[in-house]
Amino acid sequence: MPSKVVYLGDVATNTLAYLEHPETPFFPQPPQFNEQKWALQTQSGGLHVSISSDSYWGFGLFNSGYLNRIELKGPPQAYTRLLFDLSASLGHKPWEFAHHSSAGKYLTKQDGGVSLQSNEQAWKQAFETARSMFEEQIFMVQEKGEVVQKRVHKAVDFDNWTKAKAEISLENARFDLDIAKGALADGNAPGFERALARAEAYFIEADPDVGDEEMGEGMYASPQGQILDKEVDTGEVLFVDLTSNDEEE
Repeated sequence: MPSKVVYLGDVATNTLAYLEHPETPFFPQPPQFNEQKWALQTQSGGLHVSISSDSYWGFGLFNSGYLNRIELKGPPQAYTRLLFDLSASLGHKPWEFAHHSSAGKYLTKQDGGVSLQSNEQAWKQAFETARSMFEEQIFMVQEKGEVVQKRVHKAVDFDNWTKAKAEISLENARFDLDIAKGALADGNAPGFERALARAEAYFIEADPDVGDEEMGEGMYASPQGQILDKEVDTGEVLFVDLTSNDEEE
């Protein structure tokens, strides 16, 4: 008999919760008598998410004895925000297992070559990549701001633009950059994005050559967060999440 209960680890629960535009999950393998053994898939924009569950300890009789295998496929931009939200929201390390020794034995029997060590490394590298891409966005805006500041210092007042107003905009931009850095340190992705957008808008406002093609289209039209594209062209990240909590959905 199919089960109406689906046991999710807290990482899997947060993964689904933080998807921006998720489609209704599809279960290619719905839970049966063993409620801890199932697989689901969903899509959010260009990001494909697969989560499978299996018991690895206690013959599936205990909620702490199952793990979720999470696979993300898509371009880095699609899963960077998700990983950043996960790293900020979890109250524990997602690679830590409630039954460490049993988890290691389980993984050695599975296909894919995932071990406790490689799983921990995959999580840490993914979180580091996500934070690095956010830091790169700050660097890009700062770099644009330095160019604008040089133009402001060389420019003279003309219609619809004055150096005094531009200096105020530059000061506001620097203030919002500091806000963005603080939000990044706090793991506040929405606050980070809002502050960074304001900083960029202030730099555009201060730019005396904002109508020029180089500044108006070339610098500000390019998408942010491209730093790691060459290294992750395949766009695939694989994790194993174990929860010791009693999560149900």
